[in-house]
Amino acid sequence: MLDVFNLPSKTNANVQMFYRDSTWVKPRGCSQVYMLLIGGGGNGNAGNQGGGSGAVTTWWGAAQHVPDSLVVSVSTGNASNTTVNYRGTGGLVAILTANGASTVTGGTASSNNFFGAAGLFSSVAGQNGSSNNVTASTFTFLSGGADTTGDTVTANYGYITASGGNGNFFMQPIMVGLGGSAAGNGGLGCGGGRTGTGGPGLVVIASW
Repeated sequence: MLDVFNLPSKTNANVQMFYRDSTWVKPRGCSQVYMLLIGGGGNGNAGNQGGGSGAVTTWWGAAQHVPDSLVVSVSTGNASNTTVNYRGTGGLVAILTANGASTVTGGTASSNNFFGAAGLFSSVAGQNGSSNNVTASTFTFLSGGADTTGDTVTANYGYITASGGNGNFFMQPIMVGLGGSAAGNGGLGCGGGRTGTGGPGLVVIASW
């Protein structure tokens, strides 16, 4: 049919964001599910380097391949992972993981697995923290942290953490995360400054 008026179609999307451990229940009647997992950012090493950012894992596939209930475990920060789990007969089984940063080293990308193979799977590593200014990454939207006062964090699309400032995280108008500088803390999934704290993780599950 010719779309003369270019009117948007009704999507009935259900988008849920998890900032702490919780349970997701699959909405009735959905046919597609998208999941975004962000691992926790790393703390700075209190020496001469900011913390790394967490890894990012995404999955998109048919709702028929997704269990009716999932247990969400969200990273609280440094060196802890974010996972989406299925409650099997033997206990919880992690079906998706976004690794947290281990202090100054960005979280490692996850390997595909039995669940990931049932849809479109992607996982990218986090950005390492820096001993100087942080420049925008070419492979992730999350930034590592900068070293000391005088050093800044430049993220994608020109977003900047000022010298000695806290990082931030935006979902709109574009998704981007900024690490901290010096004693500044990182935004969600981003590295803290040299003496700052890495940001916690996040899980977004959208279905329609």
